[in-house]
Amino acid sequence: MTVGAEHRLSEADFRLICESGFGDGWNHYAHSMAWFEGRIYVGTTRATMAANKWNVPRPAWHPWPVDSAEYIYDVPRQAEIWAYTPEIDQWERLYQAPMVASKRSSHPVPRYIGFRGMTVFQGASDTKPCLYVSTWAPMLAEPPDVLRCEDGITFEPVPRPPFSPAVRSFRTLQVFNGRVHTTPTSSTAGARRASDSLGSEATIYATDDLQSADWKAASEEGFGDPNNLTVFEMHVFDGHLYGATVNGKNGFELWKTRGGELPYQWTRVLQHGAWRGPFNEVGVSLCEFNGALYIGTGILNGGYHRAFDLGPAAAELIRVWPDDSWELLMGDPRLTPDGIRYPLSGYSSGFDQLFNGYVWRMGVHQGYLYAGTFCWANSLPYLPMQVWPEDVLALIDRWGVDKLVRYHGGCELWRSPDGIRWEPVTRSGFGNVYNWGVRNIQSTPHGLFVATANPFGPTIAQRQANGEWEYVPNPRGGCEVWLAKDTNPSSHETR
Repeated sequence: MTVGAEHRLSEADFRLICESGFGDGWNHYAHSMAWFEGRIYVGTTRATMAANKWNVPRPAWHPWPVDSAEYIYDVPRQAEIWAYTPEIDQWERLYQAPMVASKRSSHPVPRYIGFRGMTVFQGASDTKPCLYVSTWAPMLAEPPDVLRCEDGITFEPVPRPPFSPAVRSFRTLQVFNGRVHTTPTSSTAGARRASDSLGSEATIYATDDLQSADWKAASEEGFGDPNNLTVFEMHVFDGHLYGATVNGKNGFELWKTRGGELPYQWTRVLQHGAWRGPFNEVGVSLCEFNGALYIGTGILNGGYHRAFDLGPAAAELIRVWPDDSWELLMGDPRLTPDGIRYPLSGYSSGFDQLFNGYVWRMGVHQGYLYAGTFCWANSLPYLPMQVWPEDVLALIDRWGVDKLVRYHGGCELWRSPDGIRWEPVTRSGFGNVYNWGVRNIQSTPHGLFVATANPFGPTIAQRQANGEWEYVPNPRGGCEVWLAKDTNPSSHETR
């Protein structure tokens, strides 16, 4: 397809169709998204900022950015699934997680606190393609399972893979060669010691029938390396299934397989974070575009992984070809065993922005690749200065915190026709500094949907004129969904 200016989306093309977390500021993340039965479906994750406050040790933020109860189970955390009908411009809440008996107390707890992944798949016992949703369960509930929706309205649980009870969530549901594949991406190490991005096992599981619970291992643990702590993301490209790991010691690894009998045979494509090391701790996002696989990198927990004292560092963008050769598109130049690598786009890590800790999501629409970031600049007012890196302190000395948040707060969305020439769609979270991440990008026949992560609601700590902090309502807190209407309805990607 010839790419013309008429297909190039700008910020002005996008319209806000969901604000303030569907009217509830505790809907912090639009964590999953899928096009199904002519509607866009969004699964939320609730009260992520309150959950971070509950963890031990608590991050040294002062004051805490949002007002929340000290006891996490006093915070309303029943995750939700919403559907949007483009023809009538209307949202409908289809599912809210029920309250269930706690494993340790007499007080009920939410069955699910988040929905991190969605896919459309027809399994062996399905009569038609169904929507499947991966879940996130709190510590005091039973382990997470999978939700199944056949009619576009009703969601019912089906059994999960044979994870250990420590697993609290799983993320990617990747279809490949007639099977769905998933892997744990959140586990607990005990009371108040949950990790939202590290699973207790780094194994990929696969099944051709989710209703039967006939899950089998598709890989060995960590691809044989104990430093591969989690298989974080998967994607299909060039007839292979690819998996990207979390590796805080050496940097992420990328593996691929042609499939076949379970467990699969795997080949390593990249190691040592594409030779950047631990600053490329994880392959966060994967996307096929114009005959290549694109990899967005990052460091867990927004660019600073406390457990490893790793970061802060900004993200990179890497391109891999079918012959396993690779190029650095955006990032830091370096000498590697594969030769000198410099950013072909001319942009250093984070698109020249230190605060862009992930390339969190990518998507293809009308001949352009779109890449969305996670940006932590809006956290600056609450972070202790003694932990800030010297380059951030230099920026603060020059600009001041308020000005940095005003001009650099909010996630970024970029577009490219070829992976090398990049232009920003927005560098301000669509005008909302509290949108700290682009969490989903979905191409549909009705246009491009972009959904955000925004944990700064329903209240926000603001410094008053007298220098004191006060919690005030934040009408721009909670996840948002934006839609750019299609200019060529015959061209869209359905990932």
